[in-house]
Amino acid sequence: MRILGLLSVAAISAALCMSCSSSSSTATPASAVTQPIGPEGGAIEVGGAVVTFPKGAVAASTSVTISVQDGSTAPEGFLALSKVFKCEPSGTEFAQPVEMRMPFDDDGKGGTLFWSSGADPAFKDLGGKVDGRVMVATVKHFSSGFVGRKK
Repeated sequence: MRILGLLSVAAISAALCMSCSSSSSTATPASAVTQPIGPEGGAIEVGGAVVTFPKGAVAASTSVTISVQDGSTAPEGFLALSKVFKCEPSGTEFAQPVEMRMPFDDDGKGGTLFWSSGADPAFKDLGGKVDGRVMVATVKHFSSGFVGRKK
């Protein structure tokens, strides 16, 4: 059991380090991370956001890309309080809800997580729970989302 636990810690550490740059202390964070997620679950971190896949969310290993877009790409009629995060392959459906943790600038006027779908590009209000300066919500498919509010 102890060896298995140590291997799990090593695997998680290696996965996290794959998205880090060690070329210099002034390196900018990656704007996109691609890594495989299998039936055992896992997590991807990019731009301060963390996407956590529970066990059983996907049936087979899937190459997942999470990218950060400038907050100004929020659709017309919305005020973005976070960057827009794009999750691919777009339209991927999950057997278990996937947790999205997005950092945002809380201006004290409220916000929520908005998420689009492949079939309907309009952003839907998913709600969410504030945890410090992070909005937490779950999604059942991949597309794009951000923390904000309607203008």
